[in-house]
Amino acid sequence: MDYGMIGQIAKAKLYAEERHRIRFISFVVTLQGSNNTHTVRYDNGQWACDASFFQQHGWSSHTVALERILKGMIDPVPVAPDKEPAPQSAVISQVEKAHKYTDEPSRVHFVSFTAEFTGDNHTHTVTYDNGAWNCTCNFFASHKWCSHVIAVERILSGMITPAQRVEVN
Repeated sequence: MDYGMIGQIAKAKLYAEERHRIRFISFVVTLQGSNNTHTVRYDNGQWACDASFFQQHGWSSHTVALERILKGMIDPVPVAPDKEPAPQSAVISQVEKAHKYTDEPSRVHFVSFTAEFTGDNHTHTVTYDNGAWNCTCNFFASHKWCSHVIAVERILSGMITPAQRVEVN
């Protein structure tokens, strides 16, 4: 392993601790709920979830769990004034489920995402689509992995397929 690769790994560790560098633009996630698997979508601050609770109230345990997991890297679910308020008992149930889902990241599977990553010198775009990674940085272009990808892998550990590490001679 060369010094450039060692530097990428060290930088990735630091980046993963500095979550403010990452801003998710969009994603598609499946979340194994207590009864069903649900799909949650996020696109430039707009949320969608196929759970009936989300359809009625504009938020759900699934979106709250993702807000917690991705804290500081996404916009929270906006208050939906056109949706009916949930009964207090339902709110408590949804929040309890969200805590459970947050504590069990194996329930969450990122299908795809696009994120902006502010590195030390430039802002790069990191994408993921069903296990296929890409980053706009030069290191990724030649090695098919980089500090930006590794940092996101660390943050989303267990919720994504890691990138293949290719050593270039």
